Parts: sequence; C-alpha cells; structure tokens
Amino acid sequence: MMRYIALLLLFCAGPLQAGVSGDVRQGGKLYAHEKYGQALSKYQQALQADPDNPQANFGAGAAAYYLKDYDTAAKAFENTVSNSPQLRQDALFNLGNTHYRAHQKEEAIAAYKQAILQNPQDKEAIHNLQLLLKEQQNQQNQNNQNNENKDKNSQNQDQKEQQNNQGQAPQQQEPQQNKQPQDSKPQQQGMDKQDAQRVMQLARDNEYKRPTQPGPSGNDESVEKDW
Repeated sequence: MMRYIALLLLFCAGPLQAGVSGDVRQGGKLYAHEKYGQALSKYQQALQADPDNPQANFGAGAAAYYLKDYDTAAKAFENTVSNSPQLRQDALFNLGNTHYRAHQKEEAIAAYKQAILQNPQDKEAIHNLQLLLKEQQNQQNQNNQNNENKDKNSQNQDQKEQQNNQGQAPQQQEPQQNKQPQDSKPQQQGMDKQDAQRVMQLARDNEYKRPTQPGPSGNDESVEKDW
C-alpha cells in the first residue's frame, strides 16, 4: 500500500517560488480528491521550474503510482530520496511498493531494506519485506521442486529407453551382431552354420531378459503466492 504520511508535508512545506508552491498545493488538493492524472500534471509543471523539488517529486511519484505508471513513479521517488532527508524514508517505502507492482522484486527488497535502515521501527516496511522474502523463498522452493521433477523425469525416460533397448527383438540387433559369428569362425570349426546361429540366438535371449524395475515418478507441487 502507499503511504500518505509524507503527502501531508506538501501543505506545510517551507517557502518556495510562488509558481512552484502554487502548483504543489494544487497537485496536493487534486491528489486528495483522487484526481491522479491532473495531480501528476501539476506536480510535473512544478518540476519543470524546480526539478529537484522534493515535495513535487514525492507527489508526482504517488500520483504516477496510482496511475500504474511505475517507471515515472520510481524515478520521482528516487529523486525524492536523493534530495530530501526529511522525505527519504517514506519515499523508500513507496519506492519498494512501486518496484513490487512493476514485478521488480529484487529492487523492491533493496528499497524496503533501506527504508528499515532509515527507521528500524517502520512496521509496514518490515511487514512488506517479510512477505516479499517469503514469496521469494516459496518461488525458490518451487523452482527447486521443478528441477527435481525434471531430473526424475529424465531418469525415468533413460530407464524406459534402456528397457526398450533391452526388450527389442533380436532381429533388430542383427546389424551389430552379424560380425560375431564371422569373428568366431576359427573357434567354431566343429559347428555347422545352423548350430552357430542357434548358439548366438540363445546368448541374445539371455541378455535381453534381464529383470528391470521402473524408477520412481516425481510429484509436482504448486506454491501459492502470498502478498
């Protein structure tokens, strides 16, 4: 969720140039009435005159966030972090939310950690960080499980191929086995051709009838996201 605390500071900020101050105040009023597009325009108008203005940057970030313009929001909050020690902690918290909504979870974790360093008592930042780390761990567990399942499936496939090779008819192996009777002719002088073929057939039958046992099959476990 977005944090409203720092937005209240927009109405009690120190003196600024008249035009910038007026745009910031109008942007704050529009934001309060959830007119985020108009509010963003006012904040951006103020930033044209004063690009580093922390209140205008913070307000622009908040308005862009609700418009789901996460790139604009992230840049605005980053500018706030750089230019306003007073708003830095809240800007970091909102920056974490922005990165999360943009599916940039590593960046979100980094922003929440920085927010907590600024204020170790920030329960909202701690809560969001814990949820995100849990989600990350669940995803890692799921990836590990999927990898294990792939390995098991690969092993099962190898076993099936081995079983199929062992269970093939002897005639399918003839191209590889035809050379053996020729090589053994000097040792089979007392056998006729038909007897030699019967001996080779028995040898093949014994080889192909080895007992086999199928391997275990993997179970795919799904993990639900928690946010």
